[in-house]
Amino acid sequence: MKRNMWFGFGAALLISSFLFGLVEADYTFPEKNGNDIAEAKVYLPLVLLNYENIPDHWRNGLAAGVNWGVAEGYPNDVGITANPYVLDAEDFESGTVTIPTEEDRYRLNTTVVSTMVYTGNYAGEHTWPQGYNGPTTRYEIPDSANTGSRPTYFVRMCMNFDDSFHPGEGFEGVGVKGFGVFSEPDWADTNEPCDGTNWYNAQVQFVGWGPSSKPEANNRYLWVGHLYSYNPYPADAVAVVGELANISEYRFSAYATPFKYLDFGGWHCYEVGLYLNTPGQYDGEARFWIDGILQSRVTNMRYRNVESLFPTDMHLNIHRTTENFPQTMIRWTDNIVLSTRYIGPVKRE
Repeated sequence: MKRNMWFGFGAALLISSFLFGLVEADYTFPEKNGNDIAEAKVYLPLVLLNYENIPDHWRNGLAAGVNWGVAEGYPNDVGITANPYVLDAEDFESGTVTIPTEEDRYRLNTTVVSTMVYTGNYAGEHTWPQGYNGPTTRYEIPDSANTGSRPTYFVRMCMNFDDSFHPGEGFEGVGVKGFGVFSEPDWADTNEPCDGTNWYNAQVQFVGWGPSSKPEANNRYLWVGHLYSYNPYPADAVAVVGELANISEYRFSAYATPFKYLDFGGWHCYEVGLYLNTPGQYDGEARFWIDGILQSRVTNMRYRNVESLFPTDMHLNIHRTTENFPQTMIRWTDNIVLSTRYIGPVKRE
């Protein structure tokens, strides 16, 4: 190989190494005459090893711009439960909530309305009066979702946050747990640190802060959705799209770069994907999209160390982390889809 080609390759390795870290590997260097030099140790960036060589069904959703998924074939999501990868869906078009959750919590805490909808005639409305946090609602993942090579899990929810989420003149922080994929077996204690044998998640939450003079602010208040994950090895995770922050012993947050600021009163489709690792290996991922545009992609994740620790639930959360506001806060939800393949935004008619 010509010297300048080696230099280019070496420079790329050097740059990538600073960004992503190194992994030791063996490589046999060929001679020009076809003979091989003895094997030598080389050091490759993690990014080259862990996210380029991925299964075909992991490649969906990675393109620039809007990524269409299984929902593209079902305008307005009509008939989407016929897709073999879709576990369940809720469009509220029956006039009630039909998706099953633990203790029927999602139905009991949702009002079906016809005044604020994304598609069809109905949507779900959630309200948070002063002093109320709201519950976590869990959809049990069937065992059939855990079959096949390199399983993946997706939740997509379309939401509209009312301007009542503006906290007022004090511009206090507001937080709402969004939704996500969890492994939390009945015997696991989620107050204990993740250790690869007990629990983990990939989830979205919504937070706000201010005051801000940015043009995207809602009356000087910024509102964003971002990915986060509780897992055993957050310090080893690699942000390929977006950036990591708030890294602790067993959690990280991931933010889009630049931030995608959200408008109060606007509908957006949000989706989170958990890409399960091979037990004991750093080959899992977490991803987050808004309206089909990839906001965050985190690779080199090691959710589990034992084969049996599959995801158990998909959360459709109605839990607010900050409750001391005098006004009732309102959010509308529509077009919920749960799947084992990337869903993508609603293909609207």
